[in-house]
Amino acid sequence: MSVDRKKPGCFVFLLDQSASMQEPMAGAATMTKAHALAGSINELLESIVMRSVKARNEPPRHYFDVGLIGYGTGARTLFSGALAGRMLASVAEIATNKLRVDRDGGRPRPIWFEPVADGLTHMCAALDLAANIVEGWVASHPDSDPPVVINITDGYATDGDPELAARRLVSLGTGQGATRLFNIALGAHLATAVTFPADDRAVTDERAKALFRMSSPLPPLMREYAVELGVDVHKDARGLVLNADMKAVVQAIDIGTRVDVRA
Repeated sequence: MSVDRKKPGCFVFLLDQSASMQEPMAGAATMTKAHALAGSINELLESIVMRSVKARNEPPRHYFDVGLIGYGTGARTLFSGALAGRMLASVAEIATNKLRVDRDGGRPRPIWFEPVADGLTHMCAALDLAANIVEGWVASHPDSDPPVVINITDGYATDGDPELAARRLVSLGTGQGATRLFNIALGAHLATAVTFPADDRAVTDERAKALFRMSSPLPPLMREYAVELGVDVHKDARGLVLNADMKAVVQAIDIGTRVDVRA
């Protein structure tokens, strides 16, 4: 995937905020899944902003549009302040519209959204909202690389069949290909993560098999980067991680958002 100011990229993050996200994160008993996920996504947004700064004292260049959707009972955008209600925001708008800035160990840490854990798991509603966002974006960016949608959850949809919603989403695309959907399922207990499987034989649960079927193949650039990080991936690997602890979440997001940024 490559981006420049004429052909920006698009990332949409779907974040499970259901009641079960109050449970401890695998491998981090003092931190809930909701807090761990909020921290990692806030850090990711900061990273995307920094990747878009190419000259000192220059604002971020428009390399990316980003969507941030939370879902519990229903689905909604998570932008606040001047961006409240917006489905997508440019990286420059994100840089200048933080919720607040915290200081942790003396280093300022920008915060765009707070952890939430309440309600059911309306994943279908989130996928449908993502499809609406993507549909508009691809229509106005036909020459860009296809959007990447990353769904992070600790459960399964309680509002229908997510495979149906996923099919609509990945049917949308640009002249460069179909929208890519990655799924990251958080682990409840310490266990070996199933990372980017090439078939569903490594997946025993039928609902996890559905996540496998929903997940897009990893494109070559992302497979190459995964190998650089020490992840063994098959040429048919899918964008799916199961039983993910926070390290696996961060690694999967890093691979899923890997792009070649041009001037």
